[in-house]
Amino acid sequence: MAIKFNSISQALFNANAAEFQNVEKERADIVTCGRLLMMEHSGRGANTLRKLEKQPEEYTPVLNGAPGKGYNYADTNRSLQQKMLLYAAKRSCAVSGEIPPADFKELQTNQRKFMTDGTFLKVLSGIIRDVVTPMLPITMSNALSWLAETVPVPLGQTYELDVQSNDVFLFEDDSWGASRSKPSNYLYSHTITLNPTLRTAKATIKWYQLVGNDVDMGAFFNSIAAGMYSKITALWAKAMVAATNDSFFTPDNLRFTNTSANWVTAAKRVAAANGGKYWNVVGYGDPSALTKALPSGVVNASTVNLDAALATMLGVDWARYGFLGEYMGVRLMPIDNAIVPGTQNTTITEIIPQDKIWLFPMSGYHPVYVGIEEGTPITVELDPGQTADMTIDISVSISLDCKPVFASKGAVITV
Repeated sequence: MAIKFNSISQALFNANAAEFQNVEKERADIVTCGRLLMMEHSGRGANTLRKLEKQPEEYTPVLNGAPGKGYNYADTNRSLQQKMLLYAAKRSCAVSGEIPPADFKELQTNQRKFMTDGTFLKVLSGIIRDVVTPMLPITMSNALSWLAETVPVPLGQTYELDVQSNDVFLFEDDSWGASRSKPSNYLYSHTITLNPTLRTAKATIKWYQLVGNDVDMGAFFNSIAAGMYSKITALWAKAMVAATNDSFFTPDNLRFTNTSANWVTAAKRVAAANGGKYWNVVGYGDPSALTKALPSGVVNASTVNLDAALATMLGVDWARYGFLGEYMGVRLMPIDNAIVPGTQNTTITEIIPQDKIWLFPMSGYHPVYVGIEEGTPITVELDPGQTADMTIDISVSISLDCKPVFASKGAVITV
């Protein structure tokens, strides 16, 4: 089940929580405020999308006070930016023996010396890490929530996942004394291993984005989460495509081209293979793939006038979203796509295949498992190297693995 914004543990925003027991109060306040901004930015974005879909809001804004009162997003963001940089400057000056800036204006006046200061940048890196690490699974709460299960993997170990057999006892006609000659059913499990490996993303920001211009810290923190979502989505897509082309995971009789008859057959077989009901089968895919769920062309020797059908029969769902909410008794669930990092301003290359729809039982096991190594927090490094255009490189690393499981059998329809 997806983690909902409003069910987040309030301890994450409590500067007096146990995790901050040996942490300076000033630093704890900065970290918890950063988490609040990260949640607020992501939650408001989710509400905007749901409003466009005419759905109820998912997130209840916290920073909704009047401007200038200190409890709205803009004021809180500005305050966090200043406090975070002043704190890092203070820690840097404690090492160098210098007098720290008295206020943010003085810091801006002398900001050039902090840009290349290793202590200053390490303090900022630590704060960013502590903000993002616990918030990542929350701000990505709906990312592949129906299709992937995230499990913690002990540090330096391999996670073994036992996939239980979906076989059933086969009863055959028999006679007394001849039962030992009957074929055996296999009820033992299959083991799949997860071996997290380090994945790193690198980005470049302008120094002045960080120290001036009222940079949106909530958006900054969420950009890190978005990058990790893109990586996890890419690993998921790779696992799904590999499983789709592997008869061990997807037998040949569960691969179909898109016709009405094949759609019904696929849903029936998925339901039967998992011991469920036909109406419990759900179709997942990129919205572009779901728009093709309704076959066009010739059906039952008659040419389908698709335009007329769209105008008179398919109703509001098709007109509003571009795909049906349900087709042939199977509910359709769009997957939030992700962009290959680095292509967002050029080719805009999407990760989820646009020619595949997967059918799985709603109450079954997740087809893909993601293992995140525990005990190794997300690492954030700010490179103190100075360049002519005043930029700083940010490297973010996380250790994870992703494998197809398909403990509940699924079908794939190519559209």
